Amino acid sequence: MVIELSPARLSGAVCAPSSKSYVHRLLIAAYLSGEEVKVGCNNMSADVLATARVLESFGAETQVGDKSITIKRGIIPRGRVTADCGESGSTLRFLLPLAAALGIKADFTGAARLLERPMTPLTEVLNRHGADIRGLSVFGKLGAGVYEVDASLSSQYVTGLLFALAALGEKSGISVKGERVSAGYIDITTDVLKTFGADVAVTEGGYEVNRGVQKGVREAEAEGDWSNAAFALAAGAIGGDVKVCGLNPSSVQGDRRIAEVLGMFGAKVSFCSGAVHAEQNRLAAVDVDIRDIPDLAQIISVVAAFARGVSVLRNVDRLRIKESDRVEAIINTLGAAGIRAEYSNNNLYIHGGVPKGGKFYSGNDHRTAMSAAILASFAEGCSSVAGAEAVNKSYPSFFADLKELGGVMNVVV
Repeated sequence: MVIELSPARLSGAVCAPSSKSYVHRLLIAAYLSGEEVKVGCNNMSADVLATARVLESFGAETQVGDKSITIKRGIIPRGRVTADCGESGSTLRFLLPLAAALGIKADFTGAARLLERPMTPLTEVLNRHGADIRGLSVFGKLGAGVYEVDASLSSQYVTGLLFALAALGEKSGISVKGERVSAGYIDITTDVLKTFGADVAVTEGGYEVNRGVQKGVREAEAEGDWSNAAFALAAGAIGGDVKVCGLNPSSVQGDRRIAEVLGMFGAKVSFCSGAVHAEQNRLAAVDVDIRDIPDLAQIISVVAAFARGVSVLRNVDRLRIKESDRVEAIINTLGAAGIRAEYSNNNLYIHGGVPKGGKFYSGNDHRTAMSAAILASFAEGCSSVAGAEAVNKSYPSFFADLKELGGVMNVVV
């Protein structure tokens, strides 16, 4: 799908989509509880539906509504099952360890790019504890113990192990080696597990799971998603007046830092009654470490394109193993708008200026598509975004919300 966009001042209010990070975890914890649980979610993204689909292959009964997913664990299958994760890295990395913990013999599959993303640090530790994983096929069953994992590539490895140990229900631990990246996502996992009665403790070197998920929760509501709200808030900061409702300012989501980063640029950012307000102001270059907020890198780069001076995004190498090579995606997207971005030694340098309208391509990456659309909304001249349907992965209503704020667009194909 190609969408044409014209410059427009974006203003008004939108509701933050439900955090898919929370929905993934709530669905898994609900499944483990054995109760019928209604998970509130106003954002039925492709990734969330992938997790629901794989849990169905694990014997769950699910019912997807307009603003909720109801799930109940059924009989665990005895034969082999196929677990189609689509494009969702969370689904794969969370549910492969869970299958091993429950003794489910499963063949995991998904989109080509997903299957290229690194899994070896996770499968190696699972195999040391009885999983018998060959490729992405699970044959064995995990036992209790202390699991040592290198978390320097992805926090999702730790989350997958936490769910696996919660499923085992016996006292076990995780010893985290290497630099712990995106720790805020692990905090979401422990928050959800504790909501469902699990006894999870943070230790000096990792985590302990002393008790698994318990019965008792019948309804759970996902928080608003700070990472997706970042696009509308950035629009307000660049050239508008935007309010995003339904956000928790004290959330454990690491991407709540978008408010801080926009303030660093010089935008006017304020909080009021569960809403965040971002207003246009004169923007100046920033120096920001995105190690723990990698999902914000692309939209931060767009704000930097409109800021005076050279902005620096530090610790960007992990962006290369996301849904696309996001370092190259940033350079190419900004380059199409006449803005210079250079990579050197794990950092990106963005030379702010006056972005021009251009032809942008998502590369099948949802965050590239959304970032390009925000860039196009303020660039001089008309633009187009090809592969715009990539937003369905995490934020299907993105373009509807952009239009609600005054975006001027036309679907070409």
